Amino acid sequence: MAPIKISHVVSFSSQDPKYPAENLLSEDGIRPWLGCPKERSRQLSVELQLERASPIGYVDVGNYGCAFLQIEVGRSSWPCDQPYLTLVPTVTLMTPGDSKLDQNRCGVRMFKEGDFSELTVGQKWDRVRLTGSQPFSARSRFGLSFVRLRTPQGQEPDPPQPPLDALCPPARLTLPIPRRSREEEQLRSRLWKLEGAAWSPAHLSRSAQMVLLAAQNQALRP
Repeated sequence: MAPIKISHVVSFSSQDPKYPAENLLSEDGIRPWLGCPKERSRQLSVELQLERASPIGYVDVGNYGCAFLQIEVGRSSWPCDQPYLTLVPTVTLMTPGDSKLDQNRCGVRMFKEGDFSELTVGQKWDRVRLTGSQPFSARSRFGLSFVRLRTPQGQEPDPPQPPLDALCPPARLTLPIPRRSREEEQLRSRLWKLEGAAWSPAHLSRSAQMVLLAAQNQALRP
């Protein structure tokens, strides 16, 4: 029953600049995520990226004025148009009466595998989408204060894979050196003798260098 870390916010439908969706990444839950006060939509959604793909055994959600909540899961590898699967069907967090009176706004709901849709249990997920709504009070601000996820009982998440450059020291970038053919060596020797150049291609004339390059390219062909 290990914690599942949330890496970052993938997307959100709305946010108050003073109470952004990134507040859900904080573990203290002091500052909530709220919708933009200028928008009239009574529904909010946020999509979270998990640090690694893991089976989800427990979800704890801190409410902040939502009457209803739905939780979905998916994978970052899926196509953009592939729908997510329902993890927790729509549940009631506030009654219509509490919503209109603005009471009991900050409860905590705890979900376990028995509350999840059967198709999602035991599978690994790295995306979580939460959708909250408040249709009973047109003026009240609403959102969520925190989201905490844990693996099933007795199961640990897979450790993050280290980057490839951490597994082995960086290698020098070296170009393959083709094996010189006997003909190329003979050609090189003749060019040096004809031009009286030192034993370096840089001292050959441009035309001699072109002849040598053509011979090298010919040797590289399969």
